[in-house]
Order: sequence, then C-alpha cells, then structure tokens
Amino acid sequence: MFTIAEFCSANMLKGTEEVYRALDAEPEIDAVDYECTNNCGLCSKTFFVLIDGEIVAAKTKEDLLKKAYKRIEKNKQEMDF
Repeated sequence: MFTIAEFCSANMLKGTEEVYRALDAEPEIDAVDYECTNNCGLCSKTFFVLIDGEIVAAKTKEDLLKKAYKRIEKNKQEMDF
C-alpha cells in the first residue's frame, strides 16, 4: 500500500522540508509538494502534512514526523483485514 504525503510549499519554507525529505526517502511513501493545499489558516499557525488526505499537525518538525509515521502505521493496520 502506497501512502501519499502532501505538503504545502509555504509550510515547507517554514520548516517542514526536512519532514518532506524524510518521508520521500521511504519507498512506500509518495511525498508531493503542492504550491497550496488550501489549508492557509492551519499553515500560518503550525507545521502540517496531509497523510492520505487526513491532516496531521504538530508544533515542531520533530513531532510532525513522529505523528506522520504514526498515522501511516495506523492507516496500514486499518487496511490489513
């Protein structure tokens, strides 16, 4: 199962580029950089990524990466019947 991680380029300029690179290095994750994800209110306040269309947000880049991996693992478990 491939996971899609969507990033806003404005949020990446604020620091999520490291998270983007970490997730993009994973063979089963397709990290995508969009000019805008239409989450401007969230983008202006915190770090975030969309994991398979679901918002994952955190106050720090490190926490965002941890939460993203947790969401990915949760999604995988839900898909395993």
